[in-house]
Formats: sequence, C-alpha cells, structure tokens
Amino acid sequence: MSVAYTIKARMGLLTATALALSLQSPAAFAQDAGTGQSARADASGSGLDEIIVTARKREENLLDVPVSVAVVGGQSLDKQGVQMLGEALKAVPGVSVTPTPVGDLLFIRGIGSGENQGFEMSVGTFVDGVYFGRGQSSRHAFLDVDRIEVLKGPQPILFGKNTIGGALNITTRKPTDTFEASIQEYIEPQFGTFRTTGILSGPLSDTLAARVVVRSYITDGFVKNTFLGTEEPRRRDWVGRATLAWNPTDRLEVLLKGEYGKARMRGGRAQISKASPTLRQLIQPIDPNAEYELNYRKSGPGVANRFNREFEDASTYNANLTATLDLGSHTLTSVTSYAGYDVDYAFDSDFTPLDLIHQLWDQSWRSWAQELRLASASGGVFEYQGGVYLSSEKLRSDKLAFLNFSQTPLPFGSGTRVQNFRQTTDNWSVFAEGTINATDALSLVAGYRYTHDRKGMDKRFYFSDLGSLTPNPNLTIFSAIGLGVPHQLNDIERSTNNHSLALTLRYKPGDVMYYASYTQGFKAGGFDEGDTKGKLDAIIFDDEKVDSFEIGIKGESADRRLRGQIAAFYSQYDNLQVSIFDGVAALIVGNAAAATSAGVEAQAQFAASDRLTLGVSATYLKSEYDSYPAGPCPFGQGTTCNLTGKRLPYAPKFSGTLNARWEDGLAGGWTYSIDGQLFHSGSFFTAGDLDPFVAQRAFTKLDASITLTSPNEAFSLALVGKNLTDKTTAHFGDDIPLSNILGNNYEQYVDPPRTIAVQLQFKFR
Repeated sequence: MSVAYTIKARMGLLTATALALSLQSPAAFAQDAGTGQSARADASGSGLDEIIVTARKREENLLDVPVSVAVVGGQSLDKQGVQMLGEALKAVPGVSVTPTPVGDLLFIRGIGSGENQGFEMSVGTFVDGVYFGRGQSSRHAFLDVDRIEVLKGPQPILFGKNTIGGALNITTRKPTDTFEASIQEYIEPQFGTFRTTGILSGPLSDTLAARVVVRSYITDGFVKNTFLGTEEPRRRDWVGRATLAWNPTDRLEVLLKGEYGKARMRGGRAQISKASPTLRQLIQPIDPNAEYELNYRKSGPGVANRFNREFEDASTYNANLTATLDLGSHTLTSVTSYAGYDVDYAFDSDFTPLDLIHQLWDQSWRSWAQELRLASASGGVFEYQGGVYLSSEKLRSDKLAFLNFSQTPLPFGSGTRVQNFRQTTDNWSVFAEGTINATDALSLVAGYRYTHDRKGMDKRFYFSDLGSLTPNPNLTIFSAIGLGVPHQLNDIERSTNNHSLALTLRYKPGDVMYYASYTQGFKAGGFDEGDTKGKLDAIIFDDEKVDSFEIGIKGESADRRLRGQIAAFYSQYDNLQVSIFDGVAALIVGNAAAATSAGVEAQAQFAASDRLTLGVSATYLKSEYDSYPAGPCPFGQGTTCNLTGKRLPYAPKFSGTLNARWEDGLAGGWTYSIDGQLFHSGSFFTAGDLDPFVAQRAFTKLDASITLTSPNEAFSLALVGKNLTDKTTAHFGDDIPLSNILGNNYEQYVDPPRTIAVQLQFKFR
C-alpha cells in the first residue's frame, strides 16, 4: 500500500469521524473537560501545577512523598505521539526500556532482568493497580495514560515482590462526568507510520459513566532489508479499552475495565554489526552485497520456507474490577484482575541470508490476582494501611529451532531442536504500613510484608528431524557441537518465604521536606527456561535480595515557580540474578555473588514566566559488581572472567535531560507552544558478558515539537520531531549463535532514526 493512498484513506476516516462526532454533540468544538486526575493547576496561573501521585497507594502531593519519583504526564505523552512504553520513558535519567528477541528489558539504576523467559521482572509494572510481570507485557501498545510514576529503588511493602529495582505505577484515565470525545491522527510519512486514536467518554446515567478508547497503529519500518527488498519491521497493531465507573452512593465507587489488543509485526530490526571472515565467506555466494555495520540495512533471513519468516503475532488482554468503599474513618479497596497474552514469534537466529538457524517460539501467560486493602484516614497522629494479596500465574513456552548446515561446508546435517517449558507460580502475601506523626513536621513510617512464593516446572528438550516433532536419539552431532543435551524434568518445585521491612523518617518544617529510608526487598528465584543441559542444580536460580538506603530533599518556593528534589542512594544486592548468552545456543541463568547500585538523582522545574517553563533532571550512577569472580567472558577471552568491580549492564555513569516549553497567545484566541527535550546518556554495556564491541557509546538526542491550538482547545495541529540529532544507537546487542564454529560475530537492535511527523487532534463536547 502506498504512502499517498494510506494518507488519503486516513484523512478520509479522520474527516468522517469528526463529522459524525460533531453531529452527535450540539456543543462540538467546546473546551476539553479533561480528567483532572494527575495535576491540579495553580489558581494564580503563574506557578507550577501541583502534581498528585499514588506512589504510596494514597493520593498525595509529589513533594510529600518520601520516595524518589519521576512523573511523566499523560498530556506530554499525547503531544509526543508516544506508542510504546520505552518511548515514553526514554528521557527519564537512570531508566532503560530495551526491546530484545524475548521481550522488553526494564532497568532502573542499573538493576533489571536479563534475557530469559523464565525471569520475572526486577522492575514491576503496575497498570491501575494490576501487576504485569513479563517482558512481553510492556511490548505492546498502551493508551489513554493519565500519568506514569517511576518509583526508583526497591518498593517491597505496598507493591510487593519483584520490585527490587523499582516500579512503574501507570494510571489510565477514568470516565468523565460530562461528555467528551476526541480523535487524534499521527502521520509520519517517511516510514509510513500512521496512528489513529479515538476517545468517547461521559455519563450514561446519574450513577454510571463510561469511557471507550480505540487505537490503531501502522508502520512500514525504518530498516531496509537489502536481501528481500523490504522495509522492516512492519507493524499492524490495534488495541481497545472500555471502562465503566459506577457510583451508586457517595461512599462507593466501582471501576470495571476491559482491554484487548492485537499486534502483528513482519520483519525485524536486528542486523549484523560485525562478521568474521568465516561468516563472510559463507554469506558471499548468497548475498554478495551484504553489509556488516550498524546502518539501518540488513540482509536476511533465508529463502527456504521455514527459514524466511520473521514475525510476531500477539494478543494481549486484561480485565480488572476495582471497588473503593468509604467507611468514614477508613477506606476499603478491592482490586481483582485477570491478564494474559498469547504470542507467536519467529526470527532469524543467525541474522544472515543463510538457511542456517531459524527459531519459532510460541508462548502464553495467564495471571489472576486479588488484593484487599484497608487504609485509615489521613491527617491523624497514627495513619496506617494494610492488606492481603493473592496471585496465580501460568506460563507456557514452546520453542523450535530449525537447524540446516546444507549451505555450509560443515558436516552437521539438519534437524530441529525442540524445547517445551511449563511453569506455575502461586503467591500470597500480607502487608502493613503505619505512620506516626509525632509532630506536624516529623513522622516515622514503618512497613512490613510477608511473602510466600511457590513455583512448579516441567521441561522437555530433544532433537528431531527437520520438519518433524518426533524425537530422534541419533542426532548426537548437535549435542557434540554445543547445542544442548536431550533431557526431561517433571514436577520440579521450589518455594520461598520472605520477610521485607522498610523504615522511613520524614521531616517537613515548611516548604522543604527531608527524608531518610532503609528498605529490604527481594525477587523470588525460579527456573531457567532457556537451559539446554538439563542439570537441575544449574536450572534453579536463587532469590535475589537487597538492602537499600536513601536520603532525599524535596521542596518548592513560596510562589510555586521553582520546584526540586534530590536523592542519594546506596543499595547492596546479594545473589543478583543474571542471564547471559553463551555465544553458542543458550541463555545461561545464575546468581552473581553481590552488586552495589549507588548514586545521586536530581530534578528541578522552573516557571521562568507565565510563558516559559524549564526543567532539568540528572542521575549520577555507580552500579557495579562487588563480587563476580566466575563471570562470563567476551568472545575469545576464556571461559570465565572476573567481573568484580565492573559496571552492570544499562548503568551509564551519567544521564540527564533538559526540557523547555514556551506557550503564548495569538490573535482570535489561538495559542501556540514550542516544546524541546535534550537527553544525554553516558556509555553503557548492553550484553551480560560486558563485551565492549556492543556497548553503547555516549550519545545526545533532541526531540522537539510545535503545536497550534484553537480557542477552547477544540482543534490542535502539531509538528513533532524525534531524534532530531539523527544519532544512530543500539540499546541491545550480543554474539551471533555458534561462535564456537563461525567465529566472532555480533548482532544489534538499531534504534529508530530521526522522524518528523504531523499530529492532528479534534476535541468535542
């Protein structure tokens, strides 16, 4: 489909929808009602808006929360044309969201989970109070977000296990009590990107309101496949959400939300960035024009039927019921949720035009959870909240690796490697947090959580003939070259019990708040889904634990024109869970002995005038292994290397953001705004073996937009530029499989280049 045709079709849809909504609403083109759930404006109009967060399960001013929190507002995400979580957080210092073949990797302060589908995340993602603990959960589109709260450092008491690095607390917009509707179109013609978002919200009766949001996303990709003559990765996604808000009395609110999405991707963005003489010699007869550098041009996959497919087909779904009952002196909250995904994923594991190694993965995940929480009213001498949490998860992962050495002089034949993995997780916990307000200025917060986590696992690994799923015990050649050893394990279980404690001292004598905290956290152990050897002691990995200390200051000036916060932290991790690709055919999971994440974070906002707002945020980070004497090695440097004292992956020493916004009026009630955001990151490792070749060097990127808005905000037109410095970067890279045979080769996932888009929005009331 041509870009011109798509633009015409999209504009036709945009016009038709706008006309339909106008006919439905007599007050069309009136002012947007807004949600009013994340920011409350200064009545004077000259200061910074108050920021309200729920980082401690209560609505609080950000400056009163004794936790290091970065907030990304929904209006900012809308203006930037954000589609994915990684794009939303790309300019938050100390935070990394990285796409890989097995899902997204989330890191905060250098702490995160590596590549393994048996891993739960070290950074927990919570959407409207519902936990999403898998890397695939953040990969697909999210929409209609009111705010994202990035809670840095362990959050074990109120958010639970697997928040040992931090938590993302995402809140979506609720139904409004007055009618509103909008349609937004994002058009980026160079790479054929079109995103349409439609919203309809308002009351259905005196006690019932609804909100419906639908989004479609199309892109032709930014990587040129010179072998197949295609642009990649091509995506065709859509997602929809419906929310009902029922308020039968002034004391009871019931929210019911359901969401379903489909994501369809063809092709990929991984490319060879370095090839050995051996690999180049094999590729030359197939594609003499193949290139071996990070330049948005790839060659492959192969031409045979089972080798020429690179795709991802995913379905995501979730539903949750949240009931909040005001009991007068207490509030009772119940959150019931069901979430899951199904994904089929095929990719070229040799990253070349050779019909050598191609993988097909089929994975599904289901999660049910229930939380019941009781909280006292705020403002008393003693405030408290506590509750119970129950969850049950099921993970199924089936992998096929098609192996074919017929295009090489290697005498290994062909076959299929089959991996089947099943895991169940049952978790329950009780938690409580109390605050003693000793004076109007001084308070002590103490929290405790007890967690029981049980996992069960079944696993099967074998080789079969190419195109068959029947085990063939005679294919011993694949074991001999390091592709794995056939095995079967059934009814393997492990469980853990954990006690987590948190203490915080808070002092706020005036407009400035000081705090100091100590936190214990843990991440449950589990099973190595990617193991190829079948040794039980190597498949099981242990719990990861942390002791974390933090001190901080938050405050704002009396006129609310200047606001800032600074925090210093020191976190000691024991049994840090790591996942390393062995360079041959397996992701090896284990526990590094110890690591430390320490540093300083600062952020400030300044309303320089009624028109100009400035912001700055920065992180200095020293995140390194305290003891890892038997760590992995880059290619050719041995079997084990001492990584003690080395930086952890995704832990740049410095990262920072400068942003500015200018807003002014025009004739006839029109307004315009100019937004700019400059982000800088120091160098960081992207591979678990700390290979310097795929490390990302320091870089700086600039995003900017200019927006024209009509009176009453009924219409807006924006020009949105991303990565205007056109800096080529790659947040993920690793060895190409079979390095023991093919030599030293690397692949990397290139990040998007510069893009310039037009965004239109109509609002109705």
